[in-house]
Amino acid sequence: MAVIVFYDTTELDKQQLTDGLRPTDHYWEFAEGEISTNNCNPNAEIISVFTTSTVTREMIESMPKLVLIACRSTGYNHIDLEAANDHNVKVVNVPTYGESTVAEYAFTLLLAVTRKIEQVLDAENEKFTPENIRGTDLAGKTIGIIGTGHIGQKAINIANGFSMNVIAYDAYPKESLQSELNFKYVSLDDLLAQSDVVSLHIPYMPATHHILNEKRLAAMKRGAYLVNTARGALVETGALIELLSDGHLGGAAIDVIEGEKLLSYDEETDLLRSNNFSEDTLRHSVEISALKKMPNVIVSPHNAYNTVEAIGRINKITADNITSFYFNDIPNLVPYKKQAYGKLVLIRHTESEWNACGVWSGIADVGLSEKGKQDCQYLGTTLKKLGIKIDVGIHTKLSRTEETLKGICQVLGDDDITVICDDGVMERDYGQYTGQDKWKLKEELGEEHWQQIRRGWDVPVPNGETLKMVYERVVPAYQERILPLLKKGKNVLVVGHGNSFRALMKHLETIPDDAIERVEMLLNQIVVYEIDAETGLAKSGQTIIVDTPTGKSELA
Repeated sequence: MAVIVFYDTTELDKQQLTDGLRPTDHYWEFAEGEISTNNCNPNAEIISVFTTSTVTREMIESMPKLVLIACRSTGYNHIDLEAANDHNVKVVNVPTYGESTVAEYAFTLLLAVTRKIEQVLDAENEKFTPENIRGTDLAGKTIGIIGTGHIGQKAINIANGFSMNVIAYDAYPKESLQSELNFKYVSLDDLLAQSDVVSLHIPYMPATHHILNEKRLAAMKRGAYLVNTARGALVETGALIELLSDGHLGGAAIDVIEGEKLLSYDEETDLLRSNNFSEDTLRHSVEISALKKMPNVIVSPHNAYNTVEAIGRINKITADNITSFYFNDIPNLVPYKKQAYGKLVLIRHTESEWNACGVWSGIADVGLSEKGKQDCQYLGTTLKKLGIKIDVGIHTKLSRTEETLKGICQVLGDDDITVICDDGVMERDYGQYTGQDKWKLKEELGEEHWQQIRRGWDVPVPNGETLKMVYERVVPAYQERILPLLKKGKNVLVVGHGNSFRALMKHLETIPDDAIERVEMLLNQIVVYEIDAETGLAKSGQTIIVDTPTGKSELA
């Protein structure tokens, strides 16, 4: 007999789950609301949650008898799979339960936004003109279906029923479906350019995060509609708002959105009372508020799955998953594949105008020299030959790093690179030495003191920073903002400065204080780190010296 605890349950859930488990000898109970560290049962051997609950490592570790997490959903990105695997806890899901249910809802939302149903209903007892509630036909329009799994295929069938022209994109296309379901596979770029309606039907994973980012949303056909009944983080919400506001997009029908818990009055009220929320949470709250005020947007509270029939299938499969588990049968096991860390790539900005003159630039904003601009091309070419796909590019607010990153990205030709400005990796402030000729200062200060200032660990600079001070800024930036990206499997290119990189290298390679003065980060040098999953430090590193202007590179 197992102890089972169900979270996020309605009265219908309780009835259906009880009916499904009644023939067994298990003991089950229904906890109030979502799972939290406060309501984890230490005796629980099985827990079952809906997508509104997030199961964290801390929760899993607080239930030492736990052996199974039964998701009452297809998605499982709300479960810490790594923690579950570490504690030998199996995770199961409901792979199919509502193909027609979700697809039907997608078209319910689409019809509502294209026929302005909200405005029509609001206009019932008010003055209105036909122009204000005039909609648009679906027949003859082109719909682009992103994802041709079970739900996507149902959506294609429904679109055919509306006499729409159907095109689709799938990372793993099923070519035989094209003639069977009367649609055509195209590239994602072509789908966005051609579609009057784009409907999302793919799972969320790191590779699909913001698959519709600012650039791709801007590439959509002018006046097009977006429908999302899949996962909120597939769409960059802020960019969507901008493109709806400026009239580029005709409208959006959204059932899922980043920070969607905030659609609940209770959740938002609790957030305000706590006075403890992240920048992301605050941004999502504002974004949701903005979208709900737009006349060409419909926002529903993750309701696509919600029919009596679909919930019945979810609960039946969940009960079967639990029962089967105790007969050593796990038909809907969620496979765990340890996420490999991404690579960390460091490139110092190329030659600036002050580098060329031998002037200490520090935090002064100095642009690249002509040679510096050309050298970006060689760095990009070498990086391309290494075969490392860059997912995120980071630069500081100083134009020399931004220009270097931009030049490298142009050579890589990858439109999917997310670019971030992070001043945590800003250059050292050279205080009163900023703007002075290095070689004249060497004569004035003497070579020994001059070298200590340039390379030493804690050597004071008048009105400026020591390398130790730079270290105290750079390391938190790495741990709090760069390392989480690497943990998600993202390859991160940081274009920074000589001293910020020396400080970061000290941390990554655990270099002693008295040895840091021997560390150099040269211009036209690429350092690639493999990161250790346990420590977040460098497991191995490779240095590539790029020989310009010939473009020849050498592995060192």
